[in-house]
Amino acid sequence: MMRIHWKPGGSDIGFSFILAIQIAVIFVVAPLATTGAASVDLVEMLRFGLAATTMLVIARHPAVRAAVALAFVASLLASLHWRLGQTASVIAEVKIAVTIGFDVTVATIVGIAAFGPGKVTVHRILGAVILYLYVALVFAGLYRLTALVIDHAFTGLAPGPRAQFGGMLYFSLGSLTTGSTGEILAVHPMVRSLASLESVIGQLFPATLLARLVMLHAANAPGEQAG
Repeated sequence: MMRIHWKPGGSDIGFSFILAIQIAVIFVVAPLATTGAASVDLVEMLRFGLAATTMLVIARHPAVRAAVALAFVASLLASLHWRLGQTASVIAEVKIAVTIGFDVTVATIVGIAAFGPGKVTVHRILGAVILYLYVALVFAGLYRLTALVIDHAFTGLAPGPRAQFGGMLYFSLGSLTTGSTGEILAVHPMVRSLASLESVIGQLFPATLLARLVMLHAANAPGEQAG
């Protein structure tokens, strides 16, 4: 059976590095890319950092590394195809679908490592935070896909790929954290169902999985053991 083995030290650093890249993508690069101040190439470079960190530090099994590598290469090829001028809607849908697959692959590996057996450290709690933010990224991709496939799935969404990327990420973060999506509203019933599911995950995740890790970390702390 294939397992992802937890090894302190290197994996700790990997979690910190992934979280730093995630924060940069979600809260810095995405808004800048929406306004045109940042290049799409920067997003791909950051995604390469995610893939490399996951393969070399966290995912130690060859099959898992191969899965991350294949997901990233497929995402990169889809982006290259996009830049070469293939702007047909089917190409855009494939690109988003491959990106979702990459995010799910990395999130799964991080989740297994963060919630697997072993001592709970601060960095493993950061791994749970990474998984939480990946929920927002995956759902943002799903919203972008539904916006392309379903006509008038949203209201208040600015036109254009750049604006939709930032708008769907904003909508996803709002659904995940507070259930509020601001001026962007889901109109189609299926999109509303997706938003409701993300809101439920956003409410349950910190109260169950993340809280559980924090409690285990506190229980294993030197002060608690001495008492």
